[in-house]
Amino acid sequence: MSYGQTLDSRSIRSAIKESQGEFREHIDWSISGEKYETNTIKITNHGELLVLQTSEKLIRSLHSCSIQIVDSVLVVQSYNLKAKLYLRPTDRPTFIKLFASLLFWQSLRPRGIVNKRLSLPYETSQGTLSENLLVCSCKIFGQIPKNKNVEVLEGPSVPLFPDTNEGWFTAMVVLKSNGILELLGESDGSLLYSIDIKLLSRSEIREIHTSIFESSNYLFVGVIGPLRNETKFIKNSTRDLIPSISKENLKVSRIILEFPYRIDVEDWLVALSAFAKREYVGLDSSNLLRVPRNVSIGILEASLNEHLSEISGEFSKVYAEIHVWNTPWVRTSIIESSKNPFFRENFEFEIPFTTTKFHVVLKRALGTRYYLDDQILGYSTIDIATLNDETFNQETRIPLYLNNIQVGQFCVTINNEKNYILPPDNFNNFEQMMLNLDPKKLLRYVLKKQSGSNLEPISITLLDIFQSLQKENEWFSALIDEEVNKTSLGKTTMNDTSQLYNSLFRGNSILTKSLEIYNLRVGQEYLEKVVGKVITKIISNNRSTEIDPMRVNEPDESLKSDILEHNMELLLQYSEEIWTRIYNTSNDLPQQIKQQLIQLRKKIEMYTNDLGITLNCITGFLFLRFFCPVILNPKLFFLTKDHQTGEIKRTLTLISKILLTFSNRVLFGAKEPFMMGMNDLFIKKHESELIDYLDKVTGKKLDFTGKHLKLSSSIERTDIVLTSKTLLKELPTVPYLIDKYLRLDQLVDKLSTEFLDPKFIDDYAENDQEVEEDPESSQAELYKIGSLEFEKLVIKSDQEQSKDSQDFEFGSEEFIKNLLHTNESETIFNYMNSNSSLKDLIIEADRLSAKKSRLAAKLSSSETASDIDGLDSFIDDLLSTTIIDDQKSIHKTERGISGAKYLSSNSSYNVLRLKFLSEADSAPSIAPSARRFSKMIRSASINTMSSFGTITNENGEFVRLDSPKKSGFRKWLRKDK
Repeated sequence: MSYGQTLDSRSIRSAIKESQGEFREHIDWSISGEKYETNTIKITNHGELLVLQTSEKLIRSLHSCSIQIVDSVLVVQSYNLKAKLYLRPTDRPTFIKLFASLLFWQSLRPRGIVNKRLSLPYETSQGTLSENLLVCSCKIFGQIPKNKNVEVLEGPSVPLFPDTNEGWFTAMVVLKSNGILELLGESDGSLLYSIDIKLLSRSEIREIHTSIFESSNYLFVGVIGPLRNETKFIKNSTRDLIPSISKENLKVSRIILEFPYRIDVEDWLVALSAFAKREYVGLDSSNLLRVPRNVSIGILEASLNEHLSEISGEFSKVYAEIHVWNTPWVRTSIIESSKNPFFRENFEFEIPFTTTKFHVVLKRALGTRYYLDDQILGYSTIDIATLNDETFNQETRIPLYLNNIQVGQFCVTINNEKNYILPPDNFNNFEQMMLNLDPKKLLRYVLKKQSGSNLEPISITLLDIFQSLQKENEWFSALIDEEVNKTSLGKTTMNDTSQLYNSLFRGNSILTKSLEIYNLRVGQEYLEKVVGKVITKIISNNRSTEIDPMRVNEPDESLKSDILEHNMELLLQYSEEIWTRIYNTSNDLPQQIKQQLIQLRKKIEMYTNDLGITLNCITGFLFLRFFCPVILNPKLFFLTKDHQTGEIKRTLTLISKILLTFSNRVLFGAKEPFMMGMNDLFIKKHESELIDYLDKVTGKKLDFTGKHLKLSSSIERTDIVLTSKTLLKELPTVPYLIDKYLRLDQLVDKLSTEFLDPKFIDDYAENDQEVEEDPESSQAELYKIGSLEFEKLVIKSDQEQSKDSQDFEFGSEEFIKNLLHTNESETIFNYMNSNSSLKDLIIEADRLSAKKSRLAAKLSSSETASDIDGLDSFIDDLLSTTIIDDQKSIHKTERGISGAKYLSSNSSYNVLRLKFLSEADSAPSIAPSARRFSKMIRSASINTMSSFGTITNENGEFVRLDSPKKSGFRKWLRKDK
């Protein structure tokens, strides 16, 4: 077909439709832009550009390539910047065909799951009135509204993207049903300014770690510029890098919200996230994976060399921060400096998988407070290679640099957990089976498969699942039965209670881990108000309570005796105060904890009629696993900002020892004679109170104690009402912000016979030199991923079937294909009764794992023409989202940018002014000299090269802008086939 001599939207559209990315013509080409060769250049249906005569691959993949036009030369660069080519067609029709082919491949995404990112905006309903979803009075840090009656308040220093004219003020915040967040003046209700939450991604609505403001009641809401650069192909010169998210105040790019209660943080995080852009990888809205990454990093210590002391001079205190996107999100406490400052702190945070590095920064503190301008003493970089290196799961030393000079080391541990999660509807069957399954069967199966002594991950996974399904009581019942049965195994009589007492709840088990996590989760606020106040007092007083004569360094025996007596009185006072607060708040103990205590007591009483053993088992759980760990290490439970040392640590240790001995209803003996004074002064004195307290919290007697604490659990929560139930499914559950589908996915991996190991997924197309197999020939292999054992499985009823009955077989290839192509979670197990068997659950886990494996394999591959569903619509979208900029660079962008030259408009092509050798009559060659042409290329400032974003620096070198941006027309790609 001839496209004529006119370069316009119509000719480009026709060329794209006919070629679908393929090209084969005789043209001039050059690698340097100076010396040209003439050959037949071919672009294959896989996006390879090669010389036909020699089969030399000049560019292995044209996906998301950069395109610039200089005169009649097309300058093309691969998305990974490894190949650059100058292509010079000799006539206009050839140029049109080549240009159309390059546009086609620029619009398709290359290898690697990271290159298949999709951002799904909130879909608003037209014509509906906006209503108030949530309303709260809170403290705001952000731009101070002008000409408004706003009082600027004192508040903590804010290290997160500080800006000018900002401060703390109070306001009524109102979230509307159209996704607009309004800030209203508390005095007159006037609008201060509003924020459009729909302009943000979910990663830009974040909890702020307790270490930043010494509270967990803060939310970050706003633009994170470096994060957006990670997820862009290009910098759009027509838009600000940090856009405003407010119509009334154009300087507003982010705010920080301080809420009265933790439950407010949970409610608002979920509600705000519902309106933000959802972050996925996928081919289209029907073939998606969510890829959360949870990083846990332990900072043990630093070792500093002499060079650091020379640079920084004398300094007395240091701390460490973790910087992501050039700002600190967590920090250690400030400690005394030495050559080996010891931190011993662990942090967990979630980052998008597009973020490939962060920094651990060592800073000098001027005192006991953090300041924005604290001196940086050095930093360590944690990159993607480090994150994926399992050797960092153990303590490892990483270099600490300052001005490119190594000044020391950090000793750290790093765990990087990444999951690939199917959309919620895929889990409908699995979730229903979990509701119907006997949890004891699941527990026994998991225990058989569990290897190693680290029970915390599987304990968290199962607890979160059953708690989000509101079946935690059934789960704890199964755990208690298993623990008691295991402990009772081998007893000769039911009353052989010594073994039960010595073993029950004293070891490391899924039950003990689950109870620890659960009790802290539901009892954190209670502990802060009951135990935290006394601990704060102890720290403030900072007085010795040492009662061991061997530890008191005083030669005068009379004076030493007075010191010991005074210390005993103070220690007793602290112990009395803590016990009194515990005893008097028996009715304030969270009901969820009481439910487990009631259940625990009933179970134990079924195995023994010895009241002493029953009470000791309960106190072993309540004091050993709940109260005493918090007293012993309040920093670990967020009750203090610093680790306690010296006299304070010793005081907390002694109090814990007293309460633990008291709870076990035994006396101090000759092993610790200095503690024996507490037998009469405390243990015997409160023995009857202890039994009374245990009877109340386990439901043995009615508790008429008044409530003394105002806990957020007693406050009625507002239901978050959204029109889309799917959106609510995708969000964490409230309370406690449990990511239910992350946990279900982790359980699927645990149960599946062939689960998908994230380590083997090609996220970043690191092995980009490999040539992909032909999709048609590799389809059969794709279906087999994760299904090696799956083909052997059959579904049977729990009862033994007769020989004449036929099993429902899953073995055929056709069945697996149909199963994996299902986009909606279909009811494929209708034959099951309400009591799902464990085998049913495993089969469903295999089905989900196989589907996830196949989709991950597909997303790891490059897109081709066969992935397009609706070619005409695809081309329409391509032309309406591709522009020519002032440097004649061709790149993807958003629709509707004022003044942009879109390829859908014929007038946009006028800037090209193309000239070809074939169009010159007898005139001298219009082609510039090699030297002049090369100079033109170098001087062209390619601001926005392609959907993978490259620019040229002053030396004419291509510089990549980190990461690819999603294409704007994913809806035209076919659903996973």
